[in-house]
Amino acid sequence: MTGADLDDVDPFHRFVLLSVIDLRARDDVPVHSFDVTGVCEDLLDEFDDLDGMVPGGVTRQRVINALSELESADLLGEKRKQSPTGKGRPAYALDIAEEAVLDHLADDDRFADAVDRIRDRRE
Repeated sequence: MTGADLDDVDPFHRFVLLSVIDLRARDDVPVHSFDVTGVCEDLLDEFDDLDGMVPGGVTRQRVINALSELESADLLGEKRKQSPTGKGRPAYALDIAEEAVLDHLADDDRFADAVDRIRDRRE
């Protein structure tokens, strides 16, 4: 993945990708849409600079659409993960270099503080 590839992705999709990386930092991969939605909401509560990227707020359907589009763009890979009730649900994992994404997003003032927090959590 290059910075140009990530530049082709709108800010909301970058925000969802950052949430997937945050979940990965917690060793919770592959991730489901409901987990990503929760992290998106947490990040919005914590970092005011992210509010402008999600006019209308975060909904699970928006996150599902973003995950699917990120998978189509080869930024995420879709996996199957068994739910506790035995249903196979789509789950996603990074198909790209996490550090390169974080470096790219750290250069954007809207994401910089959230990137720092995610990096601190991994250490």
